[in-house]
Amino acid sequence: MKKSIIFVDDEPNIIQGLKRMLRSERDNWVMFFAGSGKEALDILSNNHIDIIVTDMRMPEMDGAELLEQVANHYPGTVRIVLSGHSDREMILRSTKFTHQFLIKPCDADTLKYTLERACLLQGLVRDEELLRLINGIVNLPSLPDKLAMLLKEIQAPDSSLKKIGDIIAQDVTMTARVLQMVNSAFFGLPKRVTNPQQAVTLLGTDTIKGLVLYVNIFSAIEPTTEVVFSMEALWRHSIMVGNIAKSIAYLELNDQELADEAFITGMLHDIGKLLLSQVPKYNQGIKHLPNEKRINFVDAEYELMGTSHSEVGAYLLGLWGFSDSVVKSVAYHHTPVKSMSVEFTPLTAVHVANALELQEDCIDLTYLESLNLTNKIAVWMELCNKTKKEVYA
Repeated sequence: MKKSIIFVDDEPNIIQGLKRMLRSERDNWVMFFAGSGKEALDILSNNHIDIIVTDMRMPEMDGAELLEQVANHYPGTVRIVLSGHSDREMILRSTKFTHQFLIKPCDADTLKYTLERACLLQGLVRDEELLRLINGIVNLPSLPDKLAMLLKEIQAPDSSLKKIGDIIAQDVTMTARVLQMVNSAFFGLPKRVTNPQQAVTLLGTDTIKGLVLYVNIFSAIEPTTEVVFSMEALWRHSIMVGNIAKSIAYLELNDQELADEAFITGMLHDIGKLLLSQVPKYNQGIKHLPNEKRINFVDAEYELMGTSHSEVGAYLLGLWGFSDSVVKSVAYHHTPVKSMSVEFTPLTAVHVANALELQEDCIDLTYLESLNLTNKIAVWMELCNKTKKEVYA
């Protein structure tokens, strides 16, 4: 079935340019073109739209307002900004409701790749209701104490970017969001940032304040009686896996960039659990199914939802523009053999770190044997114990 995409821009020349640029895709996509936000909403009301691509500065209804309405009324639609306008306030307003940012002029290859990738990512999550939930997410919960610390620091008269970065680096969703923003096309960085502290420095105090105070991009976890797992435990596990994966990756590759990627992937590897925990069916079933059927947690997720937190998390990070490498590693962190990788990568480090941190017998030995790495397990276990002592010191 063809994916349907709507392009919104008040400049007729831009619309004509998009039509020419994308003419070769007519057999692959159903495309609509709108000259205003109102026209776009009319099209959305009468058609199923998979992806919306909109300019920011438009009369009557700007792109930020349009995307907010799309998020509220058509949550299953992927939302992408394509704009040459770089007004800081407008960018901040749109951040909460935008999955990805592209900047004009945007070449045909970049635009086509972004749209094709968004379409392909949906293959990770085939349940329409779950897709609508993920696409409709505008913020994910953060730990209340970390959010309180962040608010206190950014409002302090002598606030420190280093302290702000350190606080954000202790929270999974804050880290994911600041990396999403700093790696967007609006900042035009020559290479991807995988360090949350560096991301905060690049964004600057004013932008961070705007995101937290004006946009409310972070929200505290709300107490619920349907707690599937301890959020605090999930955060501790995620941060520890990130640190262990970083140590293992640096030991094996001696490459700081790949080690940093392993850290971020390890930190974000379970982000899909946050999404699934918002589904009543998941909350009600996952607490009992593993014991009732004597299956592991991931197999229980597949039986209950037809997918697992791995694919769900990978889909969200892909929507947010994270690299293919990070998306692949999150998707396969329990089943690395499916990655078809023939060498040690950050995925290897995250898979091993997750198993060692959980202290469960879930290392994929077939995968490690294919890489001739089974003899490294004892060394990695020792490194894991050392890393834990350093983090908890």
